[in-house]
Amino acid sequence: MSDDGFSDFASEESSSDDDLEFMQDSKVKNEDYLETTVPQYSDETFFEHFRVSRNVANEISGMFQNSECYRSKSGPYGKLLSGDQVLVYLWYVGHEAAGFRDVADRYNISISSVTRILKRLTLFLSNLSPTVIQWPDDSEKEQIEAHFRNNGFPRVIGCIDGSHIKLDKPENDPESYINRKGFYSIQIQAVCDHQRRFKDLFVGYPGSVHDSRVFRTSPLSQTLEQKCGTCFILGDSGYPLQKNLLTPYKDRGTLTQQQINYNIKLSKNRTFFWYAEAKIPSTLSHQVTEDTFDSPFCKSSLCSP
Repeated sequence: MSDDGFSDFASEESSSDDDLEFMQDSKVKNEDYLETTVPQYSDETFFEHFRVSRNVANEISGMFQNSECYRSKSGPYGKLLSGDQVLVYLWYVGHEAAGFRDVADRYNISISSVTRILKRLTLFLSNLSPTVIQWPDDSEKEQIEAHFRNNGFPRVIGCIDGSHIKLDKPENDPESYINRKGFYSIQIQAVCDHQRRFKDLFVGYPGSVHDSRVFRTSPLSQTLEQKCGTCFILGDSGYPLQKNLLTPYKDRGTLTQQQINYNIKLSKNRTFFWYAEAKIPSTLSHQVTEDTFDSPFCKSSLCSP
């Protein structure tokens, strides 16, 4: 597979598959949804439907239009503009219960077109991720550290935790994908700052793998001291205590009051992370397959150098 994964993806589609066909059905209720309804949305309503601001959607659309992932060929019924394809994608990933038929009916396009849009935007955003998900620079570290210092935890620049992305039963070695909660999943390890922005992602381990092993084998484990310097990140008890990774004291009934207070303060400083973490499964769980995070372009994009 090529570095960005595009040429391999493109070769899988014939010229006829490149066409985004509009559904020729006069009974479709949402045939003017993109042309008439969406432009009338207030900024608040737009955000409720697409989970990003209109400015962010337009910015993504502009970058997508100039990318190789956006194909130029048109079908017999025309072609969805880059901005419309972005809205299709955002609406789908922002509505966990939505199926392909729901999206096709809403946007008056075929189910096969929905599938191609999701593949293209997933590839595009995966290749874009290294420019967005970046470890904080010195200036950002100062801002993040100031927040945690004000919360009584100085020299902290982020929090780390793992999450599980639900997927259908894999064909190969399905047992290894069953996590402790009993469903099939792929692991995501994330570092988040005080504004719930992801600063590091490591993706791909089966759900049965423990957080500590995911961390030990992640690129971040090998570069954490270099990245943190004299600062720390906060983790829960599933992570090993290290020079730059602070974890709670293990409670075996003999903790001192000072240790108990430390654990409470650490937990409170990680509370915001749970909200950021909760966004991942709701966004991805209904669109991933076993191979989604197994492709080289996705791993190279999401895993820290």
